[in-house]
Amino acid sequence: MEDKLRIAITSNAPWTPTGYGMQTAEISPLLKGDGHQVAIMANYGLAGSTMDWNGIPVFGQGHEAYSNDLTPSQIRYWLDTGNGSKGFGLSLYDVWVYKSPEWDLFPMAAWVPIDHKNAPVEVVEWLKRTDKRWSIAMSRFGERELISAGIKSDSLFYAPHSVSNVFVPTESSIREEMGVPKDAHLTIIVGSNKGVFPIRKCFPEMISAWSKFAENKNDAYLLLWTEVSGVSHGFQVIRFLDEIGVSKEKVKIVPQLHYRNGIDHSILAKAYSASDVLLMTSRGEGFGIPAIEAQACGTPVILTDWTAQTELCGSGWLVDGQPEWDEMQTGWWKVPNVDEIVNALESSYKSKGNLDEAKQMSQKALDFAKEYKTDIVYNKYWKPIISKIESDLK
Repeated sequence: MEDKLRIAITSNAPWTPTGYGMQTAEISPLLKGDGHQVAIMANYGLAGSTMDWNGIPVFGQGHEAYSNDLTPSQIRYWLDTGNGSKGFGLSLYDVWVYKSPEWDLFPMAAWVPIDHKNAPVEVVEWLKRTDKRWSIAMSRFGERELISAGIKSDSLFYAPHSVSNVFVPTESSIREEMGVPKDAHLTIIVGSNKGVFPIRKCFPEMISAWSKFAENKNDAYLLLWTEVSGVSHGFQVIRFLDEIGVSKEKVKIVPQLHYRNGIDHSILAKAYSASDVLLMTSRGEGFGIPAIEAQACGTPVILTDWTAQTELCGSGWLVDGQPEWDEMQTGWWKVPNVDEIVNALESSYKSKGNLDEAKQMSQKALDFAKEYKTDIVYNKYWKPIISKIESDLK
């Protein structure tokens, strides 16, 4: 019997509460379950050590940014210790940060986020740099942009991000615990608070819009599921709330110690289930997993009509905005229009008041999100991708 492929995944460690970490945790056990020899090279979440995670070795990050000093050597080590078995590296990250020439020394598949209109030049150049590269788009938008940029179709695949069966409608006492009345309208914002040049997740626009929406409503509340002090060179949420005069009684914040230590996904599912709408109007998303997590819990969404977000709005509202050029990544983002966000929140508020409409939107969200369950995505997309890469390696 021929040996299965050896696969070296470079991404965030699978126990980290980031989108990359969560997707690594979804896909790696299934690859291992199919008999592949899988290892994870953590560029975040583990330093100075190697650990075992569910029978999968996880190698620690390097000293340089994005582990350019260490990860390529780790991948080569994993691929070279396979007693002749074929294999490849699989990255789940922005490839433009991979500056080391060592990345060209082994076969590499990039599960690549495209969060701009026009795939960034450095991303496309990296994908074209050798003939031992495969590109895996995580959105249909990204797939179209890569084709437009000249990526060959025979080395380009599509596999969306996915959610586990933890994300389902869940009974929750979160409203009671946070002091949110049962019949009040609750908006939830979920996202990583990293970077301010610019603020890609658009926290100022979203919070400003919610403040306008809630101004004359005693039954409107906001739940912020993010880090709020800006410790990762991020946006100082508390200072901004003070700046615009938002009532702190109406804004609930996830307990910061628990959030930074990593909250179990089942708790996040309860938070989605307790909310009436997810607000996530980013400048651009390579995918945007909270949109699917929320809908898998029966909660509609408000997203920017841009990049991957457009195709992820199965139940909810899309808002337009102003195009913005990102010189660093040579592509277009879109800044969501605050007034359009307010209008979408108003629509969500009215929907909550109409029981039949609210039930229909919740069911529509559930039906849409089913196609993004991990087992479906793995069987429909990942198995054919791995089979094609295996064939190409032969």
